Amino acid sequence: MPEPLRETVLEPGTAAGVSRRRFLGAVAAGSAGALLAGGTPRVEARASITAIEQAQGDALPEEDFWSRVRREFLISDELAYMNSGTLGPMPRPVFYAVVDGYRALASDPGRENARQVKAQDDLRQELAAFVNADPGEVALTRNTTEGMSFIANGLDLKPGDEVLCTFHEHPGGLEPWKIKAKRYGVVVKELPFPIPASDPAEILNLFEDAITPRTRVISVSHVTFPTGCMLPVRQLAALARPRGILTLVDGAHAIGMMDLDMQDLGVDFYASSPYKWAGAPVGTGFLYMRRESQDRVWPTVASMGWDDEEAGAQRYDRLSQRAGPLLLATLAALEFQNAIGRGRIEERVRALAARLRERIRATPGVTLYASENPELCCGLTGFALEGFDRIEVVDTLWRRNRVWVRETDYGLNTVRVSTHHYNTPEQVDRLADGIHDIFKEGTI
Repeated sequence: MPEPLRETVLEPGTAAGVSRRRFLGAVAAGSAGALLAGGTPRVEARASITAIEQAQGDALPEEDFWSRVRREFLISDELAYMNSGTLGPMPRPVFYAVVDGYRALASDPGRENARQVKAQDDLRQELAAFVNADPGEVALTRNTTEGMSFIANGLDLKPGDEVLCTFHEHPGGLEPWKIKAKRYGVVVKELPFPIPASDPAEILNLFEDAITPRTRVISVSHVTFPTGCMLPVRQLAALARPRGILTLVDGAHAIGMMDLDMQDLGVDFYASSPYKWAGAPVGTGFLYMRRESQDRVWPTVASMGWDDEEAGAQRYDRLSQRAGPLLLATLAALEFQNAIGRGRIEERVRALAARLRERIRATPGVTLYASENPELCCGLTGFALEGFDRIEVVDTLWRRNRVWVRETDYGLNTVRVSTHHYNTPEQVDRLADGIHDIFKEGTI
């Protein structure tokens, strides 16, 4: 089995990063300081959304527009943060919504809790619109892993039934099936594919060849987290459905990175985490459950309404009391993304990733794992530096260049970069120059 992922040990605020004193001074000097001191967060949040909408309408030059968007984040100008694939930053209106929600809950728990409970229905509606689904097909979760587990735990599978995955699944998407295998005798097959893949047909053919009369589920990532390969899930769903095979997608990296459309994808189940690329707070997720497929799944957590089939997907998320401020903040995150435009965000993400690929491809000694086929690449870019350990590379890029990326392994010694809309061409070039300097000067 692949070794567990290892995160780098350095963090902003350690001796190698921005000092705690400098950070607190910056917060106290800015609007976040006013917020914590008792400002007017709802007014500030509305102002942030209005500013983006106005910038959208002003038809600013492209980089001027994205510079205006970037000002709505609290990220230090000296930090090139390129790891939304692990955790994305919250824009100001989302941050304000979190703090305001908890302050209101502390001040008036009864009425405010009632308002925040209602936010569950509001969020279900907005998430459905965001991914082109019906509200009855959206269950609220806390992350992708929970959604993947809900489906794996809820399906009635027998010994010998098969689940097809890839060899690059996240543990949160793979381990629920391993529990199923150990407990019930289900067979989990991890299919390898070329790195980088050059054509969706390469991957589709592997799955088609692996299907047997015992295949019950195809469970794959939309974007593989070790290298950033975007799998052809639409074609996989089209392959599976006529055969009576269910499709479950780990979509942790897709929401907020690309313009999602559940009806177009045609999958049965899709789990995601909007706190990565969509700017929502940690602890928020959703699970799309195609209406026609819901009767195949037992609820994992039971409370009132678990057996009300008319309730749709919400009968699968009966977790009782939730963190209401996080629901309100996720609504703010979706509003922020909509103000920019989901299609415009995807174009920006792809453009920055293409710039990165072009720069590092020209550097001798770099092995690029991201595909050149636009159907298979996205805002996650994985690569390796010949002769250098991935952990040392990540640490060096932070120490020398203030570029924050991460590493993965899976036998590929990968440095993984997330390019999101708040990043700049200059930051991409800073990363590429840092890689060049590592080949020139080493990682000492």
